[in-house]
Amino acid sequence: MKSLLLLAALLPAVAVAAPPTTIPFSNNETITLNLSSMDINRLVVQDDKITSVTCPTGFCTLPISEEGAGVDPQGAALITIDVLEPFTLYVTTQKGRSFGAFVRPLAVPAVTTLLVSTDRDTEQAAKFEHQSPYSETLARLIRHMVTDTQPDGFLKQSVTSKPSPFGLFSLQALRSYQGESLTGVVYYLKNPTTQAVTIEPDSFYQKGVYAVAFSANRIPPGGSIYLYQITGR
Repeated sequence: MKSLLLLAALLPAVAVAAPPTTIPFSNNETITLNLSSMDINRLVVQDDKITSVTCPTGFCTLPISEEGAGVDPQGAALITIDVLEPFTLYVTTQKGRSFGAFVRPLAVPAVTTLLVSTDRDTEQAAKFEHQSPYSETLARLIRHMVTDTQPDGFLKQSVTSKPSPFGLFSLQALRSYQGESLTGVVYYLKNPTTQAVTIEPDSFYQKGVYAVAFSANRIPPGGSIYLYQITGR
């Protein structure tokens, strides 16, 4: 009986436990936050750590960490709202993200907010691009394009496009591989003429093109090959 009474006493506490509020954000955006004016609020950035929170003087109180940045060892910010009127605070993170938050103080229990970045994290892509000599990196990216595999951190997407004329050929983009500073595109290259054509790689280089490769160096009449092109951005 005592166990049943203890369980009944615990149930209300479980029932009022609220999940975190999840809010998407992008770099340099200003989002809206509803925070408690009665209790301590917690801000968490998914897969990142908050390094600083800046409020107008007198509008909020932050706990003092060892670094003086107002965040806990896990990289979450604990914020007490000291006013009842709305205001804007600013957040920066370990991965270089920065955004504003228009805060609306409400008479509600403590709020935990999970902030999820909508910007792609290119850290792994940067590691892929810089861990090898430049020419080797280009060759590795082309191998991924040829085998239709995705390098770490790259965004691989199908491309919807219509064929367009390119000299004697018809050129159609099929898929792209977007990294931190390199972008690879796979093209379908068709020879619509009645004569075989030998590929001249130099004709596919232009400003911003770092490398090109082909699935064959000669296209028969009415035939096609694949073009692999890497550009910088």
